[in-house]
Amino acid sequence: MSESQQHVRLVSSAHTSVGQVRENNEDNIHLWGRAEFALAVVADGMGGAVAGEEASRIAVEAVETVLVNSEYANRESLETLSDEFIASKMQEAIHSANSNIVARTLEKPEMRGMGTTITLAFVRGTQGIVAHVGDSRAYLVEARAQRITQVTADHSFVEALVAAGHLTQEQAEEHPMKNVLYRALGQSEDIDVDVYEVHMHISDRLVLCSDGLTRHVKAPEIGEIALRNSNPDDAASALIDLANRRGGEDNVSVIVIKVESDAEDDTNDISTVEMRPISISAEDTLRLKEKMFTESPIIANSADDTIPPTPTS
Repeated sequence: MSESQQHVRLVSSAHTSVGQVRENNEDNIHLWGRAEFALAVVADGMGGAVAGEEASRIAVEAVETVLVNSEYANRESLETLSDEFIASKMQEAIHSANSNIVARTLEKPEMRGMGTTITLAFVRGTQGIVAHVGDSRAYLVEARAQRITQVTADHSFVEALVAAGHLTQEQAEEHPMKNVLYRALGQSEDIDVDVYEVHMHISDRLVLCSDGLTRHVKAPEIGEIALRNSNPDDAASALIDLANRRGGEDNVSVIVIKVESDAEDDTNDISTVEMRPISISAEDTLRLKEKMFTESPIIANSADDTIPPTPTS
């Protein structure tokens, strides 16, 4: 067992809501959570009620088939497998999901146009891997630094314009094409998958969410709520409640994974740290696994550019 896996345990929770406007939930999420490992997926379907639900369901099923039901899904294997191997299996799951969605549209012409985002995370001890397509998001919330960092880059046209400096974040939020994606599962037979490493410490959280959360709740608020609630179940529920109180225009899904100390006396556990205003990181704190990642010709190195820096109070 590596040093990063000693004396820590993972506590996690997943919640989803249809919202206040929609009649059906096109989000599909799943969490396979244990003290030693957590595998989480958020898929936000699109293409109409039935098609969106079907696409996101296919995505989650592919994750289960390739990762959860595989010969490697046991404690012994997961403790010894390299990050590179796990990341390759995560990419395989997403490619399988994409192929299955494309095949379904060929079988059923009425499903044409269906697709889904996918944000998939695996956490082992204090080390995480995130694989991603679309505009669902993963955030790293650092307890000691009181900071939130957007791990993933949105594959949307307006975020490409923000990254290129043609739009401000405020302009992007009001842009008529803000929900139009240039990369999602089901768009074509070939898909590029972004893969990131995430380095965590005691009391840090990894938050996965659909855009039903981020259209109503800003990143600093997500960080504050994630840290204010020591129980991930309470944090996920509070975030969804806030999005719904602010209109709940879309389905909203949240998964929170927290690293806790497993030692009886660990001075590094800062679960009760005094809250300060959350800052947004614009630093390159997350190393991109470039050898596993084909950058889009539209966005390059956009993991941090998608969030502009704000002053720390």
